[in-house]
Amino acid sequence: MRNQVFKKLFSVLLALIMVAGLLPASVLAEGEGNADSTPAPTEAVQPTESAEPTAPTETETPEVTEVPEPTPENPAATVEPTQGEPTAEPTDEGIMPANVMPVQANVELQYRIVHLDCGREYFTKDWIIALINEMADAGYNQLQLAFGNGGFRFYLNDMAIGSHSSDEVKNALEAGNAHYNTYGDDENGPNNQEWITYNPSKNALTETEMNAIIAHAQSKGIEIVPMLNTPGHMHAVLAAMSKLGISGNLQVSGKPGCLNLENTVAVSFTKELVSKYVKYFADNGCNFFNAAMDEYSSWENVFYNYANEIISIITKYNMTPRMFNDALRRNNTISNSNVQVCYWFYGNNCYPVDDITQYQLINANHDYYYVSTNENWNLYREGYTFVGEYNEDTWINKAKQFNNNTFNYGSGVGTTVNNPVGSMFCIWCNTPGKNTETQIAQQIRMILRVIGARMQNSDIYSASNELVEGGFKADGTINVPTNNKTVGNGSGNTTADNDTVRVTGPNLAALKCETTTVTIQGAAEGKIAAYDVTPSTADNNKYIGEAEVRIKIPEGWDKTKVKAFIVEDGTAKDIDGTATEDGWYVFTAPHFSVMGIYEKAATTEVGGTIEITKGSTGVITVPGDVTNSVGEIADKTVAEKVEVKPVQQTGETISYSATASTDAGVNGNYVVSNLIDGELNTKYYSGGSQKVGQHVQIDIGAAIQFDTVLVSTPSDSNMNGNTSDYCTNANVMVSVDGENWTTLGQYTGSSNNKTQTYTNSLEKVRYIRVQITTAKNNWWQLAEIQWGSYANGKFTRMAASGSVTTEGKTETQVTIKGIAGGETTIKIDGKTYTIKVVDATLAQQVLPINLWITNTGVVPDGWGTSYNNVTREGFTYGLDTQHTNNGWETFRAIYELKATEDSIHSEQGVKLSELIPNKGKAYGYRGSNTPEEYNVDIWKCSYNASAERQSTDGWTNSSNKGTEFEYIRYWDNKWEYCSAKTGEWTEVGEVGAGKDDSGKNQVCVWYRQVTTVTSEVTTEIVDWGPIKYAANQCLLDFAVKYDGTANRIPNSFPVTGKTIGFDIAPIDNVTYYGTDNGAIYRTVYGIAGVETSNYEVYMITLTPSNDNHSVYINKNSTLTSYNYDGTEKIAWAKTEADANSAKLYKMPNVKYGGEPFLESVKIYQYQGLLVTYYLRAKETTDSLTVHYAIDGTNVEFHKYNIIVKANADGTYPTFDENIGLNKTNPKGPLDNGTIVNSTDVTITVSSDLSTLNNLEPQYRYSDYDVKRSWREDDKNVWIYYTFKREHTYVIDFGLPLKIKFSDFGVTNDEAIGTVSLWEKETVLENKGLYGTAKVITGSTEGKYVLYTLDKPLDKNITIPLYVKFSQKGDNDKPQLFTANIIPATNVYYEDSFAKFYGSDGTQQTVFNPTSAGDVAGTWYVAKDTSADNNANANQALEALGQENHNPYGYDPAYDSCTMFSMGSARKVTVTSDMAKDGVVWPTAQFTFKGTGFDIISLTDNTSGAIFVDVYKGKEATGNRFKSYMVDNYYGYKYENGAWVVDKNASNALYQIPVMRMRDLGGYGEYTAVVTVFYDRAFDHADRKSYNFWLDAVRVYDPMGESVNTGNTYGQDGEAYPQYIKLRSELKELNSDGTASSGALFIDGKGNANISEYSNYGPNNEVYLANGQAITFMLTGNDLSKIATVQIGAKSPNSNGTKNANMVIGNITQNLNTATEMYYDITTAAVKNGNAELVTITNTGEAILSLTNLKITYTDGNQTVSLGEVRAEQQTQAVQVVRALFAPAPVEPEPENRYAELHFSDEDVYILACLVYHEARGESFEGQVAVVEVVLNRMLSDYFPDTVEEVVFQKYGDVWQFSPAPYLYSAEPDKEQYLAVHTAIEEREHILSEDTVYFSTAPYNESVDMIIGNHYFCKIF
Repeated sequence: MRNQVFKKLFSVLLALIMVAGLLPASVLAEGEGNADSTPAPTEAVQPTESAEPTAPTETETPEVTEVPEPTPENPAATVEPTQGEPTAEPTDEGIMPANVMPVQANVELQYRIVHLDCGREYFTKDWIIALINEMADAGYNQLQLAFGNGGFRFYLNDMAIGSHSSDEVKNALEAGNAHYNTYGDDENGPNNQEWITYNPSKNALTETEMNAIIAHAQSKGIEIVPMLNTPGHMHAVLAAMSKLGISGNLQVSGKPGCLNLENTVAVSFTKELVSKYVKYFADNGCNFFNAAMDEYSSWENVFYNYANEIISIITKYNMTPRMFNDALRRNNTISNSNVQVCYWFYGNNCYPVDDITQYQLINANHDYYYVSTNENWNLYREGYTFVGEYNEDTWINKAKQFNNNTFNYGSGVGTTVNNPVGSMFCIWCNTPGKNTETQIAQQIRMILRVIGARMQNSDIYSASNELVEGGFKADGTINVPTNNKTVGNGSGNTTADNDTVRVTGPNLAALKCETTTVTIQGAAEGKIAAYDVTPSTADNNKYIGEAEVRIKIPEGWDKTKVKAFIVEDGTAKDIDGTATEDGWYVFTAPHFSVMGIYEKAATTEVGGTIEITKGSTGVITVPGDVTNSVGEIADKTVAEKVEVKPVQQTGETISYSATASTDAGVNGNYVVSNLIDGELNTKYYSGGSQKVGQHVQIDIGAAIQFDTVLVSTPSDSNMNGNTSDYCTNANVMVSVDGENWTTLGQYTGSSNNKTQTYTNSLEKVRYIRVQITTAKNNWWQLAEIQWGSYANGKFTRMAASGSVTTEGKTETQVTIKGIAGGETTIKIDGKTYTIKVVDATLAQQVLPINLWITNTGVVPDGWGTSYNNVTREGFTYGLDTQHTNNGWETFRAIYELKATEDSIHSEQGVKLSELIPNKGKAYGYRGSNTPEEYNVDIWKCSYNASAERQSTDGWTNSSNKGTEFEYIRYWDNKWEYCSAKTGEWTEVGEVGAGKDDSGKNQVCVWYRQVTTVTSEVTTEIVDWGPIKYAANQCLLDFAVKYDGTANRIPNSFPVTGKTIGFDIAPIDNVTYYGTDNGAIYRTVYGIAGVETSNYEVYMITLTPSNDNHSVYINKNSTLTSYNYDGTEKIAWAKTEADANSAKLYKMPNVKYGGEPFLESVKIYQYQGLLVTYYLRAKETTDSLTVHYAIDGTNVEFHKYNIIVKANADGTYPTFDENIGLNKTNPKGPLDNGTIVNSTDVTITVSSDLSTLNNLEPQYRYSDYDVKRSWREDDKNVWIYYTFKREHTYVIDFGLPLKIKFSDFGVTNDEAIGTVSLWEKETVLENKGLYGTAKVITGSTEGKYVLYTLDKPLDKNITIPLYVKFSQKGDNDKPQLFTANIIPATNVYYEDSFAKFYGSDGTQQTVFNPTSAGDVAGTWYVAKDTSADNNANANQALEALGQENHNPYGYDPAYDSCTMFSMGSARKVTVTSDMAKDGVVWPTAQFTFKGTGFDIISLTDNTSGAIFVDVYKGKEATGNRFKSYMVDNYYGYKYENGAWVVDKNASNALYQIPVMRMRDLGGYGEYTAVVTVFYDRAFDHADRKSYNFWLDAVRVYDPMGESVNTGNTYGQDGEAYPQYIKLRSELKELNSDGTASSGALFIDGKGNANISEYSNYGPNNEVYLANGQAITFMLTGNDLSKIATVQIGAKSPNSNGTKNANMVIGNITQNLNTATEMYYDITTAAVKNGNAELVTITNTGEAILSLTNLKITYTDGNQTVSLGEVRAEQQTQAVQVVRALFAPAPVEPEPENRYAELHFSDEDVYILACLVYHEARGESFEGQVAVVEVVLNRMLSDYFPDTVEEVVFQKYGDVWQFSPAPYLYSAEPDKEQYLAVHTAIEEREHILSEDTVYFSTAPYNESVDMIIGNHYFCKIF
């Protein structure tokens, strides 16, 4: 029973109290320090005698004793007094449990790393996640994924590099991996016994899979460290480069996998590849990147230059670079000292590890490598490393030897490194495929755990039978988490035999699954199984995470061709998976929506199509005699094979005439045609410097046969003296069609007739091209390009023009007869030919189609050369209408589409737009004799009913009518179209395309006019007409807007050649004419902004010339300049986010997504309308980029590119070297920041965010400061900002927080429309993990959010605030403001944060006000008069980094809490009647994270004792971590020279920290339980009861190491706080005028001395009455590192009229609160890095209580102490204090402390002998002090009363004074006797009265003085 335990405890505690001596006792339970670490005294020893307890001083309150944990040997955990020296605890030597390893010297590590060679061998995502689970359990914190090492096994979604598309790079890497899988590390795989051909299930992880890996790792506290090895181990990447056509020597000769660093193209590709992956991992929160760079071929300057460039790429993204130690040699020039070196092996001239001092070291000792390989590997041998046959015992014993400090230093030799930052256990796969990933898991499982333990200095590891959830089983299979559950769609919850879909995931309970339809290109017909899958959990919530999905493969499917898919953004995207033997396809779904499986359609090489009329024959002709390779017809009911025969064809004579061209310009008369004139003495000379992509090209005129190409450079004499102007590097290429090119080789030019020969393997060639691959400032010259044949060692040149006769060739003719209408195939020589058999009548089925741009026809390119010369069969074009009123004539274009055309007669049909050329010309007469011609682009297809027909009549436009469609077919004897929106086929009614077909329907293909109204984008308009304008017209203008330009371009109008005029339509034409409130307008249809290769359009706005439609710009006069002054509104945006990012209004019908297109616009009569394209420049090779980032985080929130064009010398503009912020106007244009872009527009780089068009709302609407700019290189400039859009608030009290929008820079409360706590819908109140956020509206303070904590805060919490601004309309997207809240370094919580339990053992939730009738054991609320006023108090919320912030620990809300904190506390009473067996004492408990805590209470003469138990964790269960007892009583009076209990004392002290536990032994989660119990021993007033009040709790260091103290709290100057308890430092001024250290007490009125000083308070606080002061001075190594000095202060007995007044130099602080708060006194304590004398005086009437000095620092390696105050400084301090009070009192002569003692001659002799032995050789003062120790003991109640008894006292077997046994051997002289008499007779004493110990080291913390070699210490 707890009561019995208490009784035992109390008997022991009382004995301890008697022995220890309790005067003066402590109000504060100090938990600082470790008692076992205090040095044992060399002289005075604590006595053993016990005495009756005596009354402590008046201000003594709680005494604290720590109670040890119960043990099996000592279940009651009673405290026994120590007798003599402590003895060691018994041990069982030689007994070691099986899972405990021998202890070795080892260091603690920052990084505990597992390395996985997932580049050589492919590992699945699930296996890697299981490895992460094992690592987390074993204590690792980083996983290094070497995905690029030999193989390359992780692909990003976007793999585009340079000019190579993403798919091209991925396909090349797939080929590279296949090459590596076969040929291995030495490129000799089939012939290398170490290698086996590797056939993984797939080659690489996807980005989705890697995202999941990173997310899971982060959830487990594991950081992913990517490793991409270059320039060595690049086997797959080098093979991929070759596949991509990157030419030259890619690889170092004889060094497989090593990149040739002289190949600039290959190096550029590699660096861009590395940069792409560095950015991906940095964006996903990874902080390290291992560039590896091991085992390269050589270590020359070119390597180190490359290495430094790679390291720069890594650091650019704020990642820490890592590498292996191979490159650290004597010629090492790697300059970045932040590189972390993974030291794996000493050899090959590498630096020994102990010579590496520049970099941080990671122990990657290869003696502890695990290597998956076979017995032929050159390092295969048992005991060398974990390799070969798995032997668990042997391997574990090896792993036990691992030591963080022992590095590899040669073969079998180790060296010690004292301070490595990490260790690494490596899993290598030198022979991929040797072991499966399951076998690897089985083999590494135990050594992973053992080495993980060794990395943590631990000797304990998990036994093999202990399974890690989600980790590996003993057999290497994955231990699937037990909370995973599989649900199927058969029953809807559990699995069933009829399931077709099953989902496995955490806590799943049900599955909703509906079949649906999805279209997938490339799927076999009828073989798509699609489902809308929605799993849910047991709490009926929709499951949204990733999970395993199994879908049953339907019967008849080829499971080798099955693929999974998921629909995202309307598009089916493939997911990799596996087909199981039992017929399921298994994959991991990243989320849940529509998903399924499909079978890939068989792919065959297409040979062509033949169309045959039923009953007739047709012939398929193929080259060569392939009669034996002709297959059967697939469907013999459609067609039959009639005859197969070879036919010999005669040769063909081909005439040709070659021409030469170039895009590189021409220098003078050195024209390009000289290249084919047959003369080496002539030449071509370029018109400028060499640029990549420039070329010369020969068009032979016809495709002919030849086998050799020659390219020659002019002789030196023919190079005009410019012998360096030769073609440096170029590709020699050939093509048959001018589009598809084959590279024959690389031309590397030089001077003097250098000719290079290239072999051509193409059957025929028409084009030859020499194309530059390396830029150079020199111009370039070529003499001749020749082609011909090479035979018998001789080249025969073909003439530039002539004819050739080809050899006769054999062909095979296959005759086919059509049997029945339909389609079938035949395979001939490996190619599949399509046979279409049509009915004779099918060819007669024709669908007439009109081709329009509004009301005139179009001639598609290739269908004719002009309006009067059409050549396409079935196409007609001619005049149709003459507009007699103005001479206008338009054309009608009709195309008769036959049912026999390609794919028309098929079930799937064909896209109509693919049958008709997309570009063409439109024609129309506009009053002249020649029709005008307009370039047009195809737009769309539509089916128009008869009422919606388009005609050639004037003022007609039906392009916005009808049904838009894509596909057309003739099927089942009818024409049908398929709408793009519905996906359904609709029959085409009677169609007519002619002028006289007005009653018929119409099929139309629509085009748009291509204009040049903007240079950056192509503008296409539905209406056709010239780009000009006239008076009285409506005007349409166009402009563009870039980031970096203040105005749109152009900004003044009209613009000739770009402004378009439109006539007002006739009043009866509803299509083009309309009125709006009497204002007439003209409708213009269809305006599109087509993106170019340099620019994309992300938004289109419309601006009228004036919002007032009666303000004209073009009426009845010659048009002059005008502006657009109306309101600009958004009409189209690529995304809603783009629109929301613009500070503009939106049109009511604003469109999002799709093509940048406006269906129609209105232009009011005599006015203008401006269409503005908002542009993003695309990133190109030579573009420049301006980056906008958040300072301190490098988070980029915006960027834009600037496209530039080449200078005359071939170079490109770059950013000026001196670009930077303007010092006088940092929010404006940058100095030297102008750039002329590709369209000759001047772009000015500016830090003014208002110049940015597409800035996200959270930045656009925020106040900001520009911090700095940085020119990263000549193409990149960064500007850094801080914003108020996101604020981090620091809380130091637990009161509610009022978050106002003015904090974020939104000063206009009326502008705020709605506020929500969720983006998707309006949420006004949300309860989170730590508290509740509530949106407050309608308050006099405007709109704000109130956040109320309900538990102690120990982490950053984020409150998202979604705001809609009223002026932006209801369709505006909410904009995000973010409030982050973090706790301060200490936080003060009210009593409401605790849980209270009454004497019935249940939690109490209702608290009545305290009264005379209180029931014992029940908690009540005690209130003072301020309680009601404080009921709605809020915390003073201050942002992190806010200027003039209050110190952490001060809040004005507490300024008037003179009694209880916030006016109330919880009170409980316990009585003697309750003290019975079985009693349950009332308790209060609170849970927190931190390093310590205070308990705040009222203490008075009705107070008693409490127990405080501390448990680790969230619950008060298990063994207590620490236990304390606190006596809270306070009520004494001073009588007859002693303090005695005063039962009627009324001097209560409020808000006293009765329990202060500053150091719990480390950061963690703790639960403190306060037990209020009754025991007579603590009932000092003999009331048979006493009380306890819980008023508040203060928690220290609540975030621990989870917060970067310097970067976070340092912003407020509150980092690294140090607390100095002033009471422990308190001393009196030295009477002899000498210096003294500590806090010196000054009585400014002369009515108190320090021995009486305790009258004013307990031992934890310095209490100053009116006129009293302390003075001190800081000392330390570097005071310049001090950020702030603060004083903890309060007034425990102020009452509003009688207050304390704290005066510190020029600082005066009136205190009317009993709450301990901190006040900044930095200016008084430190000046210019030097300490100032600080004097703190109380000039008020109430007591001033000083608790702690708090010192904060700018870095974490600083401490200070209170130093010496010199005599003159003491005098100065006294004068400062006394100057505050006049007149200064006369100080009385002190009395002799020892006057009442009597001494015999024998006593004097004993003392003289003692001084002789103890202090002979010390100063006279030191000798006197030794005597005073004896005399002080005689005065003390804890020691004997006579000299002899004191000097010869023993404590156990130990003498109190060590010379006692031989004391009388002394020969004291005059000085020793004088010291004795001085001590006995003088009135002035050296030591305090309670100083009773001296030794050569401090006996305890209460050091009174240090004199010579002795520390003189007080009893407490």
